[in-house]
Amino acid sequence: MKTFEDKPLWKGFFSVFKALPEMSVADWAEYRRVLPSESSSMPGPWRNERTPYLVEIMKELSPTSRTKEVAICKGHQVGATEAAINWLLCSVDLQPGPFLILQPTIKTAKKFSKQRLTPSIDLCKYVKGKIGGGKKAGNSLEEKAFPGGYVFIGGANSPADLASMPMGNIIADEIDRYPQSAGKEGDPIKIVSQRSSNFPRAKKFFLSTPTLKAISHIWKLFCDSDRRYYHLPCPHCCGIEGQPNGGYFVLEFELLHWDRGKPETVMCYCPHCGTGIEEYHKTEMLKNGKWVAENPGHERAGFHISSLYSPLGWKSWKEIVKDFEDAGNDVEARKVFMNTNLGLPWDNAGEQIAEEYLDRRKEQYACQVPPGVLILTMAVDVQKDRLEYLVMGWGKGEESWAIETGAIYGDTSVMISKGNVPDHWKNLDLIRTKGFYRIDGTEMRIGCTMVDAGYRSDVVYEYTKARERMKVFAVRGSSTPNKPIANKPSRNTKNRAAMFYVGTDQAKELIYSRLKIEDAGPGYYHFPNDEKTGFNASFYAGLISEKKIEVFKRGFKRLEWHKDNHARNEPLDLAVYNLAAIRFMEKDLARLTIQYESIKTPTNPITPEAKPTQRHFKIAPKQNGITLNQ
Repeated sequence: MKTFEDKPLWKGFFSVFKALPEMSVADWAEYRRVLPSESSSMPGPWRNERTPYLVEIMKELSPTSRTKEVAICKGHQVGATEAAINWLLCSVDLQPGPFLILQPTIKTAKKFSKQRLTPSIDLCKYVKGKIGGGKKAGNSLEEKAFPGGYVFIGGANSPADLASMPMGNIIADEIDRYPQSAGKEGDPIKIVSQRSSNFPRAKKFFLSTPTLKAISHIWKLFCDSDRRYYHLPCPHCCGIEGQPNGGYFVLEFELLHWDRGKPETVMCYCPHCGTGIEEYHKTEMLKNGKWVAENPGHERAGFHISSLYSPLGWKSWKEIVKDFEDAGNDVEARKVFMNTNLGLPWDNAGEQIAEEYLDRRKEQYACQVPPGVLILTMAVDVQKDRLEYLVMGWGKGEESWAIETGAIYGDTSVMISKGNVPDHWKNLDLIRTKGFYRIDGTEMRIGCTMVDAGYRSDVVYEYTKARERMKVFAVRGSSTPNKPIANKPSRNTKNRAAMFYVGTDQAKELIYSRLKIEDAGPGYYHFPNDEKTGFNASFYAGLISEKKIEVFKRGFKRLEWHKDNHARNEPLDLAVYNLAAIRFMEKDLARLTIQYESIKTPTNPITPEAKPTQRHFKIAPKQNGITLNQ
């Protein structure tokens, strides 16, 4: 048979039109893939029967499929990343070409290569000898060469990794964790998509757990696809004539029921016949399940799969229910639960708090510091002619009580120097150091104070530097996306004063979410039904003065907090800085929570009348004095 080895032109011509491999990625994995112990709870030969829902996904990634883009919006522990590795190894073995694996950062890319990809290659005899020709050269953490192609593992935060060379196939993993822009180059997803334009058989595989609905890349891709959901057969009514959808249904969290506090009692109830289904049925249900497209015919294949489908031995219904109960009213925990367990985005775009949520939180305090308060914090906002402050009490699970708010008037531009402390700063010291009283007469003092240094910075630094031993610190808000609420302080200031940078986006999102919690408990906000403490209509309007809206910057969509031009948002800023203060005191709060729960309520508490609320100043809206918001 003629091979054309001596005729390079004809050899190249026929290599372009060579027949596609008949073996699908799923079939290849069944016969040739071995799972390493470093990254799998079930090491050994790959078996499609463990995760039958991945078979169709891998078929769409196979050379015989005309699909060029596959997107999977998923929960944790469903095996999607292993399916991507199957596609890569199958391609190296049967249809070599340039491959890009893109992780959120260079660090996660190296970790993925070391802990997941390299061990998988080492265990696959069909691929191992081809990578680097069996030598170390061409087989690094970042790049692996083989006859006919190479694999490049890079980070979405590196412009060099994205714009270097064309790629025939792309695996974009955890795309919702990608930065909005790779340096100054632009959207990393658009950049990598353009790199495969010269390859007629190119495929792109996007996979991720979602984040916020308005900016989630994977959710957008899934919605703009054929939208496939995995339908399971009910073991009790499937096949019975007259049952809707033939007894098949999508496994959703709302179908799980259990006794509160007893996750081990969880069962799934069929939406058709209402019969309870125990989890041991899941293996057979997965085996006989099927993907159903809501938008058939779309050029992009989109799949949604939650952790509820995770095979036995992986993530169980019991564990998912426990995660749900542990989340409770903690908004951050609930968001994580929805993203990682249910594979659904968190929806809060354009969210704004209605006044009704605040009205129902107003209550008559039994004393100045209500029962349950373990720590007091204070936040101060510096304006041109006044210092606005808010004192908050904190209890178990960051349940909070608003204690007092007000304004201290004076020219804040006057510098503080040794022996010269202007009256308004002196008055702030008096409030900061005064006592607040519990129902039993016990005095409490403010444990930490955060002073906003976004205005009159030098004056604030002088004030806080001298009082740091009393836990008085300068603070500034940072609107950098995904910046944590609590961060280590910096001393890159004029006088080396400690400066805390607070992630305001996350803080405001948490505050707004907590203001919607219905029942008292962790995260709940309490407000006194007493305007003498300063909590009036003006305060509440300022607390909910902002909302999240979609904006475009440099061509990219993002969510930002905005307020009306003439709205006052000082109360919201003060709530943010109080949250930063309690995060600084979190170890003290945890210790006091343990102590508090071990102490019984006093049998003969002193009444509020026996120990009246004390104030150092009269309520008077005058210059160089203090006024409570009225």
